[in-house]
Amino acid sequence: MAHRSDATDARDAEQAIERVLREERDAAAALDEARRDAAAIVDAARDEGRAIVNRAMERVARWQAAHTLAVDRRSDALRGAADRSARARHAPERDAIEAAVARLAARLTGPDADGDGGATR
Repeated sequence: MAHRSDATDARDAEQAIERVLREERDAAAALDEARRDAAAIVDAARDEGRAIVNRAMERVARWQAAHTLAVDRRSDALRGAADRSARARHAPERDAIEAAVARLAARLTGPDADGDGGATR
């Protein structure tokens, strides 16, 4: 009967080896699936990160454009105020004003001041 026991032991050992090999294949398949899942998660996170960066860049570009317009408007207002101030500081000379007043007075009071071409009333 030793022969039967050897055959049973061999068959049990063969089944155990097959079970171990099957479990190794299943574990390798599960590991491959886990790697694919991890790669998909990393890709999704990378895509989401890119989307966040793109949205932030768009927001910064809009902010910069709005800020540039505001700075330009403020700069134009300051230039206008500076121009008005410069004109006020460079008013005509007093002598020029007095000469213009004298010419106007002479014209208004001169011989043709009544507008009738010098005719008497």
